[in-house]
Amino acid sequence: MPRQTHSCFRGQGATEYLIVLGAVLLVSIIVVSATSSFSSSQSTIKQQQSQAYWSSLSPIKVVSSKVVDSNLILQIQNTGSAILRLDGISVGGTNLPSYPYYADDSYGPAYCSRPNDNFSATMTCALMIAPGETIHIAAQGANSGVGTVINCTGKTSTEVPNIQFTYSTSGSSITNIILKGDKPLITSCGTKTCDVNWVKVPGNSSLLVNDFCLMKYEAKCSVTTGSCPSTDLPNSTYANRPWIAINQTSASERCSALGSGYHLLRDREWIAVAANVISIPANRFTANNGSSDQQQCLFGGHMECSGGSCAAAFNASSDDSAGWWNGTSNASISLTATCPFYTANPSGRGFETRRTMMLSTGEVIWDLSGNVQEWTEGTVFENKTGEGTNGYDDSFGITGGQMPFTPDVNTSEWYEFTAITNFNFFNYTNISSWNSAKGIGQVYLNPGYSSDGTTYNWTTRAILRGGHWSHGASAGTLTLSLSRTPAYHSSNVGFRCAR
Repeated sequence: MPRQTHSCFRGQGATEYLIVLGAVLLVSIIVVSATSSFSSSQSTIKQQQSQAYWSSLSPIKVVSSKVVDSNLILQIQNTGSAILRLDGISVGGTNLPSYPYYADDSYGPAYCSRPNDNFSATMTCALMIAPGETIHIAAQGANSGVGTVINCTGKTSTEVPNIQFTYSTSGSSITNIILKGDKPLITSCGTKTCDVNWVKVPGNSSLLVNDFCLMKYEAKCSVTTGSCPSTDLPNSTYANRPWIAINQTSASERCSALGSGYHLLRDREWIAVAANVISIPANRFTANNGSSDQQQCLFGGHMECSGGSCAAAFNASSDDSAGWWNGTSNASISLTATCPFYTANPSGRGFETRRTMMLSTGEVIWDLSGNVQEWTEGTVFENKTGEGTNGYDDSFGITGGQMPFTPDVNTSEWYEFTAITNFNFFNYTNISSWNSAKGIGQVYLNPGYSSDGTTYNWTTRAILRGGHWSHGASAGTLTLSLSRTPAYHSSNVGFRCAR
């Protein structure tokens, strides 16, 4: 009997313990929930108070704000009665490049510049805002060589301290007026997202390029062969061969047809991708072709086919590890790794033919070098000053205008990047001291001559990048070809879109 009584008491005690424990847990949950709600409420109140303060400033009123990745997005209004020139935005004492911002989280070309694109030169910015006008602007907080000034990593909101606007107004002799907020800007955090089979390319403030989305693969269409209807919309997919035989003008129009913010890849954006790729050791290999220095070289892609069935644009693969010329990494990895590249028969191709490059984000992009040349947005001109003896020879003409220059230019041919003495318009391209022996490619200059297949144009050049399947050592991530007009089209020319 005593045992039975003791067991009863023990069962009753356990039950009471569980009831007490449950009550404690319930109270804890309520306290945590209340604390979380209070914290969230406090955060919202602080953000509202911050917005109220910043929207009270004049003549630059901050209507709304947010941070996308490391970009401070501001909707600002000129509340003054005179035209305002916004000359700069700084955060924490760092002057930030500024860009047009669009609702789809895309950015336009920078409002800023540096003399001759000298990366070490002082940056100047200028944006004219009419009285009463409201604009959206992005201040790029991720600075090359400086670090991240604005950081939202792992946060839903952040405080941006020490924001300062530099401006001047029309009709006033006073310049470099400073408007500085006395309080930090508390704003929300978000990230830019890209379409399926697109990659997000980190911006490069030295190049004055902001973050952008880029097709992972060269543009394709609904036709497997790449001979596409002019009304098709380009898409990024590993299937099908690249969209070929399209001129620069049509490529630009087709990208724009994808919607707001979409555009043919700008040439500065191409260089931002190239600079990122060059900085990643995984995109380089050690050549073992008998060279004494066993030099490092960038992978060259599908660029070694001068004839036969391989002399064509290839489709890609859903497997990023299968990015060799024949689609099988194991078949190439044991072969000779040759650099500089050369055009040879299939038995001569080796490890250098990898078609994939890795970005600093860990994402992979296909065919920056080789497969097909790719249009980028823009044209350049040459001031022709001499006729030469034929259409290919103008030893004086290339000294004027925006074309790169080397004293040896008097015929149409490929030149090493290291041979260019003045990049002119393309100063931003000069990001590496390497040449084709390191796999970056070459520059094709065509003095006084440009062909669209039927006519000649003596001044305008459209921009082609990357090289194609038979360019060998001339192909590379930086390869620049300046011999064609915007109307040119060929089976070895494609494109890709950005946003």
